[in-house]
Amino acid sequence: MYIKAFLHIAERLFLLQIGLQMKYLFFVAAFLFTHISFGQNLTGKWLGELPQNNRDVKFKLEIDLVQTGKTLTGTSTFSTIDNHKVVFALTGSIDGKTVTLEENKGISCDCEAGKYEFCLKKMKGTFMVDSLNTLFVIDGTWTSERSYNGKEYLTSVCTPGQFTIVKPAFLRPMDGYYRKNNITNSTKTTPYASAREADVIFAKRVWREIDVREKMNQYLASPKRRLMDVLLAAVEARDIIAYDPTPSKDDPNGDGFTKRLTVEQALSRLADSTVVDIFDKKTGEKKGSKVVAGDFNPDNVLKFRIKEDWLYDKQRGIFEPRIVGLAPLIQVKAAGISNTEFQPAFWIYFPEARSILATREAMNRSNDATALSFDDVFMKRIFTSYIIKQSNDRDERIRDYAKGIDKLYEAERQKANLRGWELGLWQY
Repeated sequence: MYIKAFLHIAERLFLLQIGLQMKYLFFVAAFLFTHISFGQNLTGKWLGELPQNNRDVKFKLEIDLVQTGKTLTGTSTFSTIDNHKVVFALTGSIDGKTVTLEENKGISCDCEAGKYEFCLKKMKGTFMVDSLNTLFVIDGTWTSERSYNGKEYLTSVCTPGQFTIVKPAFLRPMDGYYRKNNITNSTKTTPYASAREADVIFAKRVWREIDVREKMNQYLASPKRRLMDVLLAAVEARDIIAYDPTPSKDDPNGDGFTKRLTVEQALSRLADSTVVDIFDKKTGEKKGSKVVAGDFNPDNVLKFRIKEDWLYDKQRGIFEPRIVGLAPLIQVKAAGISNTEFQPAFWIYFPEARSILATREAMNRSNDATALSFDDVFMKRIFTSYIIKQSNDRDERIRDYAKGIDKLYEAERQKANLRGWELGLWQY
């Protein structure tokens, strides 16, 4: 009998405990639901612009908000054209998507007292989320019945206007389980060892080409991280300089870095050109034609040319290549006429570009955890290439005296001669 009573009491206690846990879970769920359904928190710094009196000039507006429930408090900072600022205290509220803000007191003004007159604004706008640009936006109109001149408040009606303020909606979640920043945070490249002219007992200049269609080089043209995109972005940002590849009297090969190109000139050399007819607007008759640059597709860059020096340093006993220049190659299509020969679009001085390449990650087919920069690609020679020219007394390219498959055989022969020169220095 006592055992049954004990079991009955234990059962009631267990059910009571389960009931309390269910009530707690229901309370937590209800709290989270009301918190989430209420909307996003407006606390933070909002930046925007405010046109006044229907003028084209837009003044800067900064608003710092703190949200407590539906109540808003904070400050607003208004900047004049000549960068004078006045700070107001404000209060407000949010009801659904409607936001109201009212400036009620001047806090500070960095201008001469009485020189400027600022409107105390009553702002009413609609809260929305710009998912495309990941921004919170409050957009609406403002009115004013008082003004502040840094010394006193005046009753003066200001012409109403509009306002728009924004702030980041959210931080992008980390795409993975750890943050890869070794390459992007790289501050310097591994420098070459210093080479003295007296220590270099053998040198050979070599031009070679990298074809990104070859299997080992395909990662250089990956749509996720193209080498061409890295170079083009650096040229557009003026982080590296593009040089004109056109031969001249002072630069017969066009790869001596003698003439700089502007960003516009460099981009125009990448785009194909087409012939566009010109018509008379009145008669509709054809007057002539002109050549217009088309759009550039980075997938059209199938090859890169490298100019490098092979040096033997007797002081260190090392035979090594040092890249001097890098050029994307394009097939020129001018006015619908295609040229099958690949030509440099522009040259880049490789030592100058290393600091950029070292902070740009290249794709690694074998291991996603292995950090590989584009500088590593060239310094560690993680590519295949073929020689198109070696320095010689006639300044001849291989194609000038070899045709067809013989060009490849000659390129391999020259490559073997370079390796053999170093091996011939040693005795075993």
